[in-house]
Amino acid sequence: MKKLFFVFVSLILTVTWSFAADFSPTIMTLTVPETIEYQFDGTDLTIPFTVSGTPAAVWLVINTKGMAENIVDIQNGYLGWHYVNKIDTTVFVSSRYGRDPGETTIIWDGNDQDGNIAAAGTYDYYLWAYDDVTERQRASDFIMIGFDWSAQYTHVIEDGEDGLPLTKPLLLSSIPHFMNHRQNRDDAMDFMLHGEVLKWELGADPHDRALLQTTRMLIYPTAAEYAVEVEGGVLPGSEWSYGGPAFDPNDYSIYYQTSSNAVQKVSTILKWTFVPDGVAVLDEDWLGWDEVTWEETGMAIAMWSQHQTCFSDRNYIYINSAGLHQKELEWNYLRCVSFDGEVIFDKLLHEWYYPDDPNPHDYINGSFHYLATRGNNRWVLVSHTCCLHEMIDTTRLLDDPEDDTDRILWQNQNGDYFMDSAYDPDVEPAWYCNADDKTTSMRRAAVAMDSNSFNVISTDYLGIVSFGVSTQDGSSIGYMSYGDDTVADDSRRNGGGQLVDSGSQFDGLYMNSVRTPDTEHFFANGQTNFVAFDSAHGIITSEPTAVEEEGQAAFSVAQNSPNPFNPTTSISFTIPDADHVTVEVFNVAGQKVDTLVNDFMDAGKHSIVWNASGLSNGVYFYTVKSGDFSKTMKMTLLK
Repeated sequence: MKKLFFVFVSLILTVTWSFAADFSPTIMTLTVPETIEYQFDGTDLTIPFTVSGTPAAVWLVINTKGMAENIVDIQNGYLGWHYVNKIDTTVFVSSRYGRDPGETTIIWDGNDQDGNIAAAGTYDYYLWAYDDVTERQRASDFIMIGFDWSAQYTHVIEDGEDGLPLTKPLLLSSIPHFMNHRQNRDDAMDFMLHGEVLKWELGADPHDRALLQTTRMLIYPTAAEYAVEVEGGVLPGSEWSYGGPAFDPNDYSIYYQTSSNAVQKVSTILKWTFVPDGVAVLDEDWLGWDEVTWEETGMAIAMWSQHQTCFSDRNYIYINSAGLHQKELEWNYLRCVSFDGEVIFDKLLHEWYYPDDPNPHDYINGSFHYLATRGNNRWVLVSHTCCLHEMIDTTRLLDDPEDDTDRILWQNQNGDYFMDSAYDPDVEPAWYCNADDKTTSMRRAAVAMDSNSFNVISTDYLGIVSFGVSTQDGSSIGYMSYGDDTVADDSRRNGGGQLVDSGSQFDGLYMNSVRTPDTEHFFANGQTNFVAFDSAHGIITSEPTAVEEEGQAAFSVAQNSPNPFNPTTSISFTIPDADHVTVEVFNVAGQKVDTLVNDFMDAGKHSIVWNASGLSNGVYFYTVKSGDFSKTMKMTLLK
């Protein structure tokens, strides 16, 4: 009998282990020519590129290059929807192209968006693509990536403490306590408790809860009037709330977190030490309630209001203080705090105030809730219910909070049928901006920015649409759906999402689980899932390629072939003169994993083969150096 029991247990363990698997997605890689010469003579331009990994829905975008200083205070478009200031602008956006993996092309006729031949010169061109065929893949059962109308409580951490891309990016998250009872989980009594911060490493087994790191903050009392009943008991509640956390860029055992009291309408920011599976330690010498208490008069919807959260660009902590659904008050503060504990600015952004908006709800305040950046002090701000979204530059504010000069780089408002409110011709009054009626206007649920500064804005209440994408100046590329989106009713709440775009093997879009017709609430779909995407950049120019010296044009490094590869690939390069040559391979963390050449070589073309059989899936970089010349290229190993 004991032997039979042992065999039975062994079978169970074998089955369990066979189903356990790390998250290892198939990423998408777009490869384009760095420079394409074109005479802008009205003929078709063929743009070659390669798609690897997954099928791709692709868009071509053409922007001006080096013209930003000549583009000053321009407002145009239907209803004046588009404002640009000192930023290169989009002149052409293509329709969607469907492409399978492999070498392919896109044709541009040389015309701008108005159908006129683009002026000769130099332009940036981009491809933006995502997989709209494959079903989303689970990345974590235990982290909720999107929060619909609430603040963004989960952040993607792409870089390590050394500033280099992480091999395995992190998800750092917290969750408002009022959401616990809506998780529809059997373990609701002890899952995502109030005052808990969660950390998850992408690549881990999505279903193994033991891999979830948590820490608890226990400085606030709970009260019976804020408790919620769930199956199996009662979850404690409090009038105090914690916002989304942000890491200290130099020490990932330290995080910062806003904290607010919706009853007293005040907030502050706290500094904590993350204690895995323990109680977080509060740094009582860094800001906090004793040093900075912000008034939060605009906190309008009690316990489940739009509580603020932290966003970081590794240089500063930015905090939104949104005044959702205001009828009497202007309340749109952007706050900035240094990691040393200095309040840099507490700025009211007046452009979000709409006192004359003809909406039927009597709302006078737009209110921004979501922020995204790729550095350089440039931030995209998006609202849940307001038609405005914009990019601002905080450089001058960091020196002088009153200096608004060139702060706004672009704005997108009602008029282009992208992220608009009250656009339906049957809506009265038409084109109001501050919309709360879910049956007449869509909502925005999150914003993320990729490495080429495309903006991915998650949507709610827009039928089968899950997100929209805009260009570097806020122009629309279009609305998009995931391959497994099936629910097409206007009560659909997706919850939002984020992205990874750091050259890792986890680059992609991340979003909540798919909604189904019988889903009671989007919180029940509050996990993290993956869909592949990529963008690529090159230059189109009518000018001959510049040559500084005779030998420079002869130095070249070709894209490895095949790419992706498994496990061998060829790397070809040409050197102008006999010289010492090195060819080295690095992973996404910047660590050298192989040296292929370290020798003196004759002038001319050379080709070497790299065997990566001993390495794991992912993105790698190879650098060829010869004399004063050097070039780095990206390649993808897919086993």
